[in-house]
Amino acid sequence: MERIPTVVGDIMSSPVVTVDAEIIVRDAALLMRERDIGSVLVVERGRPAGIVTERDLLERVVAPCRDPCEVRVREIMSTPLITIEREASILDAMRKMRVRGIRRLIVVEDEEVVGVVSSRDIMMGISVAALTSFSVLLRRR
Repeated sequence: MERIPTVVGDIMSSPVVTVDAEIIVRDAALLMRERDIGSVLVVERGRPAGIVTERDLLERVVAPCRDPCEVRVREIMSTPLITIEREASILDAMRKMRVRGIRRLIVVEDEEVVGVVSSRDIMMGISVAALTSFSVLLRRR
């Protein structure tokens, strides 16, 4: 039987793609496109400092007509980072996202970044859990 996802660690994306805070926004956007991801973790002096998401690019660069070749990632990153423990429940992650009005959480274990979980990851995890539970019920009949 397939394991039913219950905790954030079951559904998170890992490893996390990082960029230096000093790179230009265009380079971060190109990396996101190349990797087919919706966010990058921003690092300053080797430490996580913020996150840049597709939404940040739209709201802080595209909409105000700023030049992505002139703007640095540190200028548009969302901070502080909102984190969740790897062993936290998927339901806890959903609640935290809803309360904070965000779509991604940085996943930590022993204060180290180990992944990122998005609202899309949560929806997929819930779908797998529901389908797995449903198939178990059908097999019992």
